[in-house]
Amino acid sequence: MDLRIGKLISEEWMHILKDRRLFLILFFVPVLYTVLFGSIYLHHKVTEMATVVIDEDQSPLSRQIIQAFEESESFQITKEYHSEEDVKRALSSGEAKVGLVIPSNFEAKLKRGDTLPLLTLIDGSNMMISNSATKGANEVITTFSMGYSMKKLQLQQGLQSEQVMNTLSPIPYRYRIMYNSAFNYSDFMLYGLMGAILQQVLFLGIALTITREKDGGTWQRFAAWKRNPWRIAYAKTAPYFLINLFNSTIAFVIALYAFGAPLAGSLLVGLGLILCFTFAVSGIGYLISLFSSNQLGATQTAMLIAVPSFMLSGFTWPMEAMPKVLQVLGHMLPLTYFLDGVRNVFVKGNDMSVISHDCIALILTGTLTYFIAMLLTRFVVFSKNKSEAQPVLPTGTNLTV
Repeated sequence: MDLRIGKLISEEWMHILKDRRLFLILFFVPVLYTVLFGSIYLHHKVTEMATVVIDEDQSPLSRQIIQAFEESESFQITKEYHSEEDVKRALSSGEAKVGLVIPSNFEAKLKRGDTLPLLTLIDGSNMMISNSATKGANEVITTFSMGYSMKKLQLQQGLQSEQVMNTLSPIPYRYRIMYNSAFNYSDFMLYGLMGAILQQVLFLGIALTITREKDGGTWQRFAAWKRNPWRIAYAKTAPYFLINLFNSTIAFVIALYAFGAPLAGSLLVGLGLILCFTFAVSGIGYLISLFSSNQLGATQTAMLIAVPSFMLSGFTWPMEAMPKVLQVLGHMLPLTYFLDGVRNVFVKGNDMSVISHDCIALILTGTLTYFIAMLLTRFVVFSKNKSEAQPVLPTGTNLTV
């Protein structure tokens, strides 16, 4: 046997050039993901965070402070409320990321020298939001405070700018971080990484279920169920559905009791979210398996979907800070809705009413992908074998439900 190194290298290059999927993975995917991940952070920082306001002072100064927040690129005033509880509900539901509270008699007490601080309530379930909001609010209030104090001292006491800088008294300000006041990084990241791992395992398991039959030469036996494609889908995905429920239960128990992950909401609501997520990922994985000709192709396709999911889910980097194209792409991934629901249930303590849109999106994803898979199974997958005789089933094979 001729085993010259040069010949083997040439053969390997020919294999790479002929295998289109492998060629794309080797030469196109690194560039694609570099552009993709670079585009996620295109804006360099989180901007236009949805902000709600309580203005109990209703004074010229309070309106100027609100205008200063509005003019900052970090914040976008979306609504004005009249109670702190309303602001907390807005933060809990995700309607807002930041709440600004201006207390009553703020301007009058400030003129008398009393310390009545402004308050910002910040959603700490995403540390990118909490860090950016804390820094942005501090910058806005400090800048406004200096300008206000300079103007006040120059008018009242006729001081020059240098003298004003030495006697500035900043506007008092404090902030309150909701849901993760200690800035605990494990509370922020653990659930997100768990979701990404659970998705990856389920993707790979189901993506290989049909291709394993194709590689083993036993796929044609399912032609008998061509007119009832739901039987194939049910038989091939049900075990993985149950396995993922088991894995999810074990993973969350470990996270909660071994690592002290937060549990502010209902485990029952969390289970409902996990069921919806498993259904959606199962549908996508099954569709991948139908499209793929072998196990290697199924694995590669599943990896191409799973790898960018965590970055595009909005868990680490806020969705609002991504380019619009990536926001659309992120909202096509089941992990986006699952991690949003996990944050709302386990970290914020919300009920089903808040995560209903996440559950609906996951159910629709699963329904759509399974429906497409049924149509392919019914009209496309076995159509190329119409002219062939019905395959003879191995002795003992029983395809009945």
